[in-house]
Amino acid sequence: MKYRAAIIGACAAVALATAPLAPASAHPHHGWPVFGLAALGAAAVVGAATIVTAPVRVLAAPFYPPGPAYYPPAPAYYAPPPGYYPPPGYYGR
Repeated sequence: MKYRAAIIGACAAVALATAPLAPASAHPHHGWPVFGLAALGAAAVVGAATIVTAPVRVLAAPFYPPGPAYYPPAPAYYAPPPGYYPPPGYYGR
């Protein structure tokens, strides 16, 4: 019984690992080498820019003072004016 559970688990793991490798579109992809290299270069540039500018972003973050320590209570509930609802017995009750 343990082998059966292990085989089912292994099959599920393989299926989940290979699922993202299947293409999501029915048409062929054109320009893969050029587009792939451009995307890889753009990812490297964006990653480097993020790492380089991280200290500047932390130091330039705006300072927001704390909010007030006491908030006034919520407004009271006001009942609707008389005559807003149908009078008693209107619906035959």
